[in-house]
Amino acid sequence: MTRPLVIVGLFLSATAAFAQYTLELTGGGDGVKVGNVPVGPYQGTISSGGKQIFSGYMICDDYTSTSKVDDPWSATATNAGSLNGKEKFSSAAYHNSTIGTTTTQQDYDMVAWLANQLVQNATNATDQVNLSFAIWDIFDGASTNPDGGTMTDITNAFKAVKGGYVGTNVTVYTPNPFSASQEFLVVNGPAIQTAEPSAAGLLGVDLAVVLVVILLVGRRWMRA
Repeated sequence: MTRPLVIVGLFLSATAAFAQYTLELTGGGDGVKVGNVPVGPYQGTISSGGKQIFSGYMICDDYTSTSKVDDPWSATATNAGSLNGKEKFSSAAYHNSTIGTTTTQQDYDMVAWLANQLVQNATNATDQVNLSFAIWDIFDGASTNPDGGTMTDITNAFKAVKGGYVGTNVTVYTPNPFSASQEFLVVNGPAIQTAEPSAAGLLGVDLAVVLVVILLVGRRWMRA
C-alpha cells in the first residue's frame, strides 16, 4: 500500500501555493531625483488576505516599467537568496568587462546587498542616487552612473556575493502579471506566506486521491 500513500502525499503537497499579495506605493521617495526620476527607497504597504502586513521602505529593481502612487497591484513573493524562477528577471545575466557575466541568482543577491545598503543610507542623497541606479543597471543592462559611484557599488556588491553573501533577508515582490507594475524589494519584511487551499480545491484533490487509490488497489487485487 505504499504506492497509494506516496501518490496521496504528492497530491496534497500540490495544493500548497504561494500567497497573493497586494502592494501599493504611498510615497515616491524623499524628493531626491535624477532628471525627473525619483530614486529610492520609496514608501509603500503590503497586504495579504485583506490585512496590511507591512508599511515601510520598498526598493524598485525595475527601471524600465512604471508604478504609480495609490495604484495597488497584485504580486507574488520569493526570497532573493532562493529564487523560484518566476521572478521578473529570471532570465537576466548581468555583464560587465570588469566583473564578467553573472548568474541570475548572483544578480538577485547583488541587488539584495545593494538594497540593504540603500536602507542603511536612506537619507544620504548621493548614496540614494548611486545605489538606486546600481540596482537598476544590473537588470536593465545600462551604465547610467549619474554621480560616478554606480560601478563602484556594483563591484562591491559582486565582491560581497563572491565572498558568500546571500540575500536571505530580502523579499522579491514580483507583479502578477509582469505588466502590472515594477518589481520591488523589501529588506527585513514580513515572512513569506503560503496560500490556504480553497474548499473547492481540497474537494477536487480528495476525489482525485480516492480515484487513484481505488485504481491502484483494484489493479493489485486483479494481479492477486
